[in-house]
Amino acid sequence: MKTIKKLTLSAAFLFITAFGMANKIDLRIVSDENSKKLVFRYDNITTDATLRFIDLQGNVIFSESLEDKTEYLKTFNLNSLETGTYFLEVEDAIKETEYTILVEDAHISIETKLEKNKPVFRKKGDMVYLNLLNLSKKEVEIKVIDNSDRVVFNQVFENTALIEKAFNFKNAHEGRYSIMVKNLNDRYYDYIIVD
Repeated sequence: MKTIKKLTLSAAFLFITAFGMANKIDLRIVSDENSKKLVFRYDNITTDATLRFIDLQGNVIFSESLEDKTEYLKTFNLNSLETGTYFLEVEDAIKETEYTILVEDAHISIETKLEKNKPVFRKKGDMVYLNLLNLSKKEVEIKVIDNSDRVVFNQVFENTALIEKAFNFKNAHEGRYSIMVKNLNDRYYDYIIVD
């Protein structure tokens, strides 16, 4: 039994790692004395994604869905932007990537890159399977909440790199259930309706 569990965990870890690494992002600065440009390339192999360029106040300057599952190339001309901090965000089914970009009079720079793994939910019949790659091993809380806002399941994972959980709704009461995954300040939800 322990061998089967180890093999299942190993296979799930490899699946999530391979799935997460399939989409590649390349962000480069092209700058000279007359222009400030940001070149974004995304090899979108496995899943649909969304691209957003946002200012410090949260205003969306540019947004586009990347659904082609092919290479995507976009050049942002930043000459008309005011001096300040901006964010380029790419979000797909399993990961959020955010670049912090500093625009100054003479040049632009990429200050930071932050990646967050998102939980992967898979539904099969009355079952919901949850996988989360948590390489930082930070605390993760999972709750299942019914349509009366009652918590019917709650579990906290500590120091766990790969979180796997299966939920069986076969004998659950009718209604809408929310599955919430809280990872630091981020919350992710999935829903299931039991009839």
